[in-house]
Amino acid sequence: MVESFYYFLFWICILGLCFGSFFNVVILRSLSGESIVFPPSKCPKCGNKLLFWHNIPVLSYILLRGKCYFCKEKISIQYPVVEITTMLLFAAVFVKFGFSVTTLFAIFWISCLIIMTGTDLKEQTVDCNIAIIMGISGIIFNVVSAGWIGFAHSLTGIIIGGLILELIARSGYLFTETRAMGEADTFVAGALGAIFGRDIIVVLFLGLLASMAFILPVFFYNQYKNNNKLTCILGVLFGLSFVFLQALLQNYYMLAIFMILGISLAISILKGLKHSENRNYLPYVPALAAGALIFLFFVI
Repeated sequence: MVESFYYFLFWICILGLCFGSFFNVVILRSLSGESIVFPPSKCPKCGNKLLFWHNIPVLSYILLRGKCYFCKEKISIQYPVVEITTMLLFAAVFVKFGFSVTTLFAIFWISCLIIMTGTDLKEQTVDCNIAIIMGISGIIFNVVSAGWIGFAHSLTGIIIGGLILELIARSGYLFTETRAMGEADTFVAGALGAIFGRDIIVVLFLGLLASMAFILPVFFYNQYKNNNKLTCILGVLFGLSFVFLQALLQNYYMLAIFMILGISLAISILKGLKHSENRNYLPYVPALAAGALIFLFFVI
């Protein structure tokens, strides 16, 4: 039994690498508007058709030393990163859920999240159709697992997830006269709600924590470039106050300082957004995906 498990795990890893290679094609061609089937794979720089051994996941990148075989231009690190990430996530699903229907559905959900995360990071664009299909699969999974109770579970999650993200997005009109998040984020939250039901609240909270790693460094770097040093200073002080509150000085005085700095930071951020001429959305789908993966692997 142990030998068969490792045998299937090996092929799951191979499958993950192959699917990761395909996901790279989907990510790039969905942004360019090309078909994912035709034309055959080619170098995006020189346009030469790639040979069969140029498309071996990870290995081709190593053999070619990260450069095109024809024009010697650098190949994006995205290719091996997506391939290895897909392999590891597929393997993690198999290790956690084994030979089950959950494994098949989880692999599909992860595939959708990888593609949407890739396009969101590259061009801040997400195909809502992928989120809709992922949501439908979540409903099917819950209905198969628990019948009408599962359907109610999914419906509740869709309403909660979509409503929370949409309220957050529309709150941007109060301060910046535009949405705080893209419409696709609401679709993704609704899709995750269809999968996790009422637990979408936990998933969104985990996504919020993950967003601190994705979004805050970018945000404060942009604030620094725009010479908005007050926001940067408040951000550092707010972070330090959190550390002191949790680790060293757990008292009401520190809590008061923490709250004052938090409110000051929020006001400074909103003022900066209100007077900013460049209000591009920061990619939030990666944070939602991270929250979903944390819940899938460590909470369920």
